[in-house]
Amino acid sequence: MGQLIISEFERLWSRWSIRLLVMTLPLLVIVTGVYFKNHNRNRSMDTVDYATALNFPILSISEHLFITFNILLIFICAYVITEEYQQKQIKLIVLRAYSMSQIFLSKFIVMATSLFICFFLYYLASFFAGQIMFEMPERSILFVSEADVTNTEMVLYGLNYYGIAFLTSLAALSLFCFIAILMPSVNALLGSGICILFFSIVGPQLLEQSTAFAEGSNISYVVYASITKIQYTGISLLLSGGELSGWLIAVTSFYLLVFLGGAYLVFTRRNYYV
Repeated sequence: MGQLIISEFERLWSRWSIRLLVMTLPLLVIVTGVYFKNHNRNRSMDTVDYATALNFPILSISEHLFITFNILLIFICAYVITEEYQQKQIKLIVLRAYSMSQIFLSKFIVMATSLFICFFLYYLASFFAGQIMFEMPERSILFVSEADVTNTEMVLYGLNYYGIAFLTSLAALSLFCFIAILMPSVNALLGSGICILFFSIVGPQLLEQSTAFAEGSNISYVVYASITKIQYTGISLLLSGGELSGWLIAVTSFYLLVFLGGAYLVFTRRNYYV
């Protein structure tokens, strides 16, 4: 199975578009750094969104996790799953001495590994960009709780943030993987994936701004049923240990288990010889 994983990995990363998207991540970090340099001019140094050398990696990923990384996931799913089915290339893999379970598992491992590489590169780029572009604070302020912590604790907080961000992206990957298996073509996947991403971002925003819900209602549970909303603001809530923590974990687990399980069942039971 190791050879199958290597083959899938090489096939994905031979795509110039995937390499181009990944190579733009450091550029994206620099552009975000310039934005926060200008943003700092209008903010006090004791506010949580004042960019420093240590919190910039978190501020940077929070701006791009729920849009940029999810779009990258859609393209990865398109190349690894949908395109092979559309062009009947998967028949060549099915004819080899591998079970459908092994083929599905190898594809998901390659997609998850590629996602981890992107996160690792983005963290390194944002960490070094933060050291160069921003000042080193004497103390750091955590998000949501606004607790005053040491710089060492802030670095650990950032690593935890990226770890949870990676898990939420795996949950989003499970969703897009499920959609990719159902779609007959790459264009159908791109269209449906972008639409789902759009509504999962806009929907919670509209609910939060709606006056139809009284203060103290359980609207937060509905809003944070969206994985993109969790990626945007839910990670900080989870790290702060608020009352929504259990719900955020449950929703993320639901996306991981249900959509990945559904993708597995559809993939392994489909007739690829038609």
